[in-house]
Amino acid sequence: MSKRIVVVGAGVGGLATAARLSKDSHIVEVLEKLSCCGGRNNIIEDKGFRFDTGPSFVMMPDLFEELFSYCGENIKDYLDLRALDPSYKIFYPDGDMLTVHKDSNRTKEELERIEPGSGIKFDAFIKEVTRIYNEIRPLLWKCFTPWTMANPRYWPLVTKIRAFDSYWGLAKRFFKSEKLSYAFTFEAMFMGVSPFETPAFYSVISYADHVQKIFHPMGGMYKVPLALESLGRKFGAKYRYNCEVTNIKRAGDSFLLDVRDRQIEAENLVINADYAYAKTDLLKCHIPKYKYSCSVYLLYLGLKTKISGLAHHNLFFAQDLRKNLNQIFKDKSLSFDPSFYVHVPTVTDPSLAPEGKDILYILVPVPNLQENKEDVSVNEDKIRSIVFDKINRRLGINLEDLIEVEHRFYPQDFVSRYNIKYGATFGLAHNLMQSAFLRPINFDRKYKNLYFVGASTQPGGGLPVVIAGSKIVADLINRGR
Repeated sequence: MSKRIVVVGAGVGGLATAARLSKDSHIVEVLEKLSCCGGRNNIIEDKGFRFDTGPSFVMMPDLFEELFSYCGENIKDYLDLRALDPSYKIFYPDGDMLTVHKDSNRTKEELERIEPGSGIKFDAFIKEVTRIYNEIRPLLWKCFTPWTMANPRYWPLVTKIRAFDSYWGLAKRFFKSEKLSYAFTFEAMFMGVSPFETPAFYSVISYADHVQKIFHPMGGMYKVPLALESLGRKFGAKYRYNCEVTNIKRAGDSFLLDVRDRQIEAENLVINADYAYAKTDLLKCHIPKYKYSCSVYLLYLGLKTKISGLAHHNLFFAQDLRKNLNQIFKDKSLSFDPSFYVHVPTVTDPSLAPEGKDILYILVPVPNLQENKEDVSVNEDKIRSIVFDKINRRLGINLEDLIEVEHRFYPQDFVSRYNIKYGATFGLAHNLMQSAFLRPINFDRKYKNLYFVGASTQPGGGLPVVIAGSKIVADLINRGR
């Protein structure tokens, strides 16, 4: 039976959910605060440069393919995904560099140079993370409650997925050097957590990285939300932009949504806004004292010319990475020896910049705004100078002289533009007590026909996992949960 469904938020989770539900013959309307789709997966266009503002790579393409297959479509008709080679480069503070290739045999040659014998250890590590991935993958499309663990069926899973080991601890079982241990756990930072705190089962990212590989959608990452919007439109979904929902209240068996100077009624409601913000600010509910991910300071640079020496993805590690992580996640203070990420999409996709020019997207992890001790904007000149100096020394350039266009994005911008609680870029932290069975569920226990999708709900953050979450929500609605 067809249902009328309102989706609040046109982020990737909201768009994917709308596409599925429209395909299932429901009447779907999407309300979005911004003037365009995508949420954090957005775009800035300036003087011929097209800067992707959020996610910068596609992993686990099979989860993207599942969504299009669900809708009876071929993903290749919507997205041109190209596997990167090399996948990325890591620049160590001592001048060393590690290149991770699409061909794992070439990667192992790189590893052996840094730690003799690590090629065999790499094979063993990949075997273990593949085993963990195979345990976890079937769970990505299921909604669990804390009470699920009362079912003896799931008890062995705790040890199988190494729930009580850390990501760092898992890597250290295989690699002696800190250089390689960090090389196989840095992905935790892109979930907004420290590898010393996140559970070992998040090593599924290492599986995706080294087994499934890393992809780029030609035309830029903004092609992803555009494809999902187009998918939904094909099956009748309606999208209303510049349509911010400021309050939600229950009215009988329906919901009343405050939108500017009027109200919209929804019989079934899916919220793709930031979970913590939605619960406290829209629904006026009390929430537990969650732990939140870090935030980021972002620089989007359009360069006057091409540069050499960088791959599509690049990691620059701090001199003392453990100290850097502690400053971000424990001390809540800014680091003046930061690790940072440099995205150069024009290495693969020259169409994103005018001919003969490059894009640099620089991401510096910083504390979120909850009890943080220092303001990024007050210290940004110093941070920017440190980051530029590291790049200049490695590449032999003067980056400042090459800038034609520059845009900056601060932790506070995640609050004002995207309604992200505390500017925590990646939502709720992915620690043990906020993962899997213990992460916020996709339906509301108090209100029937209220659902949640996005990075802070099950199954977790990251584009492919959020897309898997959209199937959870569609299944719940179709079953009348």
